[in-house]
Amino acid sequence: MRLKRSVLIGLIFILAAANLLTLLLYFTKSEDASGFAKLAGTETAASIDGESISRESWMYEMEQRYGKEVLRELINQKVMDQLAAKYDIKVTDEELDKEITLIKSVYNTYDRDLAVDDEILRERVRMELLLEKVVTKDVVIPLEEIERYYEENQEQYSIPEMFNLSQIVSASHKEAEQIADEVKDGSSFQAMAMELSEDAPSAVQGGNIGYIPADSHILAGDSAKEIESLDPGSISKVIEMDGKFYIFLLHDKLEAEQYSLEDVKGQIHRRLAMEQVEKSMKPEDFWKELDVEWFYEGSL
Repeated sequence: MRLKRSVLIGLIFILAAANLLTLLLYFTKSEDASGFAKLAGTETAASIDGESISRESWMYEMEQRYGKEVLRELINQKVMDQLAAKYDIKVTDEELDKEITLIKSVYNTYDRDLAVDDEILRERVRMELLLEKVVTKDVVIPLEEIERYYEENQEQYSIPEMFNLSQIVSASHKEAEQIADEVKDGSSFQAMAMELSEDAPSAVQGGNIGYIPADSHILAGDSAKEIESLDPGSISKVIEMDGKFYIFLLHDKLEAEQYSLEDVKGQIHRRLAMEQVEKSMKPEDFWKELDVEWFYEGSL
C-alpha cells in the first residue's frame, strides 16, 4: 500500500524540522522590536577573512526562515497526541512495524522521500496513523468489503525479500577496486558515490537506490547472492554487470512476508474509511477544537 504523496512530502519536512529543532531550542524568551526571539550573547558562528557572523545573527535567520514550520510540526504532534488520548486511540508497535514494512516494500529510486532516519520515519507514520484513526473513528466498513478488498489486492500484502542499497558504478574494474579499498579504509561511501559514480541519478543521492527486490533485474547474475551474504553496513566485492563495475552498500534487508487478512484488517478498514471522508483532513483542522494559540497567531 503506497503511502500518500502528502505524507511522503511530510517526511522530508520532518527530517529538516528535527535537525532545526535542536538549534531553535537555544533561543531565549527575549524579543527584539520585530517580535522575534533572539539568542543572547555574541558568539561567533563563522568567520570569513576576518569578518564574523555572530551566532545571534545565524539563529535569528534560522528562526525567521524555518521557525514557523518547526513550531507548526511541534504543535501538530501535541494536537494528535491529545486527540488520541481524548478518543482512547492508540497506535501499537505492531501496527507501526507492518505499516513501515509495507511502505519500504514500495520504496524505490523514485521514492527518495523515504530516505530518512528510521526514527523520524516511524514518528511521521505514527502521526499519520493517529490522524486517520481520529478522522475515521465513526466510519463503519462492513467486513465483506474488507475481505473483498484483500482478495482483490493480495499482491500488496505479499512482500518479497528486498535489499536497501546504495551503489557506486565505475567503467573500470581497477578504479572500482580502488574505490572499494578507500571505503574500507574509512572514506565515506556517500561522498565517493557523489564524486565518482558513473550513474548520475543515484550519484546525486549519494548512491542511494532504495529497496530493491532480490529477484529484480537490477541485481543481475550473482549480485543478489553476493548482497544476500552481506551484513547491514558492509559493502560488496566489485560486481560486473553489463560492462560496468558495481560496488553495493547494504543498509538493510526486508525478509519476505505474506500478510494474512487478519494481519492487515485494520489497515484496510482505515483505507476504505478514508475514501468515505468528504475532505482531506490535517492536524490543523483540529486546532480550534483544542484552543491552540501560537506565536504566529492568525496564520496557519
